Amino acid sequence: MAHPLTQHPPTVLPFGAPASMHPLGFGFGQPPRQNLGFGFGSPIHSPIHSGASTPYKRPAVRTSPTPIPTPNNKRSRRRSASPTPSPTGSPTLSRADERKILGKTPKRVRKEVGPAEQAADGPDVGLLLASMPPTSHLPILMELLNGNPAMSERVLKSLPAPPLSNVLETLERNVGKIGKAAGTWEPQEGVVAQRRWHRTEEDVSAFVKSANTYLKFFTSGSTGPTEPNTIFHLLHAITANVQQLLALVPSPNSPPPAARPLLNFANALLTAWNQWLGGLSDEVNNRGGMYPHGMVSSWADGLAGLTRAPPPPVAQPTHVSWSMAISAPVHVPESTLVSGFRDALVPVRVGFANSLGWMIR
Repeated sequence: MAHPLTQHPPTVLPFGAPASMHPLGFGFGQPPRQNLGFGFGSPIHSPIHSGASTPYKRPAVRTSPTPIPTPNNKRSRRRSASPTPSPTGSPTLSRADERKILGKTPKRVRKEVGPAEQAADGPDVGLLLASMPPTSHLPILMELLNGNPAMSERVLKSLPAPPLSNVLETLERNVGKIGKAAGTWEPQEGVVAQRRWHRTEEDVSAFVKSANTYLKFFTSGSTGPTEPNTIFHLLHAITANVQQLLALVPSPNSPPPAARPLLNFANALLTAWNQWLGGLSDEVNNRGGMYPHGMVSSWADGLAGLTRAPPPPVAQPTHVSWSMAISAPVHVPESTLVSGFRDALVPVRVGFANSLGWMIR
């Protein structure tokens, strides 16, 4: 029979109590102890006398001397000491039924404990992993996560933050691979730009996935609060890389579908900048936090560099003779995606100067 408390949904329990709470917790709703037999306790015997309507008058007992013990008396005493059998219709269980129930209980316990005993008697998984090369741990972990995606959140909470230098080195390596496939970072148009994008499309997607993972890991606070200086250097490096990659997207007015993840990540990067500035302004102006003068100056210089437009290219003089007909190189303007992304960072630089500029004046 279900307990009364188990009939309520888990949301009724206050203070976020888990839904798997024992129904008899906190002492509420516990039935009387004599009703918790579950068939394993002592049977409850019914009264032997019958419920007659007329009162029964017990005859007076005459006193007699103590009888001399005889063999017949001993047999009668042993017979009277045996329990009185329950009458027909009694709710108690017979001895045969009790033996059946008690005989089934140990079997059920053995079936439940069996797997735990087998796991304890099996090989030590930690010892085996320690004896394997570290490069083999990642495939094993990824296989477990693919089979049980719910473990990802628990693994993230157990992961320590990687060194920022390792993260930046990984991202620079990815950008270098893209640069080799592209051949040049200069603006291009037409078929040349489309061919360059096709050569770098897969590498750009890999960079976006890696950069997005690192950005979410450091800004989500899953491993604790991250220092503002660490977040700034991560944002600055990723922003500079994204500015380079946006120049590779052909047809800025109608970019290809494969460039959509890069454009979405650029918008997420702008959101991360605004969150960093908002948290920093609240820490300094509302909570009285302070940072070194040199650190704040480096932040201001970094934002100024990201929002500064590159100088126009200088035309190189060409020395040709009257007999050689060489066409002058065609200047390709900067991609509107690059200039638009740079202009979107200007409010961050202005907000930093208005909120924290007094620290370096």
